[in-house]
Amino acid sequence: MKLFRNIFFVLIVTMSLASHQINASSHHDNESAETGGAGHCTYMVDNPFVGELYMACRTNIAAEACMELAAEGDGMMDLSDPNYGEGDCPRETSIGSCERGGWEEVYYEGEGDPGSVEFGCGFAGDWLAP
Repeated sequence: MKLFRNIFFVLIVTMSLASHQINASSHHDNESAETGGAGHCTYMVDNPFVGELYMACRTNIAAEACMELAAEGDGMMDLSDPNYGEGDCPRETSIGSCERGGWEEVYYEGEGDPGSVEFGCGFAGDWLAP
């Protein structure tokens, strides 16, 4: 199963690069990805490369943009159960985050394969250890 997942992931990456899209997903171009809020948004991510739902959090986001995440997704993954909060994302159980130019996506314990989010971050930003 891991071999199939890895082959599939390499295929996706290759197609993304071939189409001049450096990012592994298109969420960098939608309005909800823009910075402009003082809060954070936690949500559940359905990542086809991981197989299990996991929690993530986006920094520097407005309440309205947080609520739109479930409707928009991030281009490749489905996002559900968005919850807005003031200030920065909680970091106590963080396994790391991805700096994406003005905002971060923070990942938490319980994410099936921590290496997959770190690897995926390489196509969309810079990995930051907790």
